[in-house]
Amino acid sequence: MKKLVITGYRGNELGIFDTNHPGIKIIKTAIEDRLLRMIEEGLEWVLISGQQGVEVWAAEVVLSLKKQGHSVKLSITPPFADFTERLKPEKQAEFQQLRLAADFYQPLTSGGYQGAWQFQERDKFLIRNSEGTLIIYDEEQPASPQFFLKLIHDYRERQPTYYIEQVNSYDLNDTAEQLKWKEGEENGY
Repeated sequence: MKKLVITGYRGNELGIFDTNHPGIKIIKTAIEDRLLRMIEEGLEWVLISGQQGVEVWAAEVVLSLKKQGHSVKLSITPPFADFTERLKPEKQAEFQQLRLAADFYQPLTSGGYQGAWQFQERDKFLIRNSEGTLIIYDEEQPASPQFFLKLIHDYRERQPTYYIEQVNSYDLNDTAEQLKWKEGEENGY
């Protein structure tokens, strides 16, 4: 697999409103662990739409891996040009930094929000232009990623080789336990 979409919950859907929330480290670690394996297997591109939450955290992981010397590229394709217009100024600045650091950036449509169809077309575009998806989503906690997941399952009926890796709350709990264990070892416990 050369191109992978990463998506999942928005921060507010997880109750994460602060950039120092401990849950972010857990999610980023889960993403990094999976990306390292996939990069070893030939992954070249990570595709996101730039949505706040899992996608932004995934972009930060990709950029960190690039700084460490891994050959992976970041593509950001928001649904429309004024995608960050309604965000707080600090979130707009954060997104601009990601945009500048990305290897590819191109909004799907020009101008501002025109309708929900833009989000649907964004999702279809990302799926068509990738070979798999890593999605941070748990069906026991329904939220906006359910629509992307449904599109993936529909697409997979026509393209059965399309790869899906879903990270749920149990997987994140395992990652949290591993982090605690690793930190305990580093502190001599």
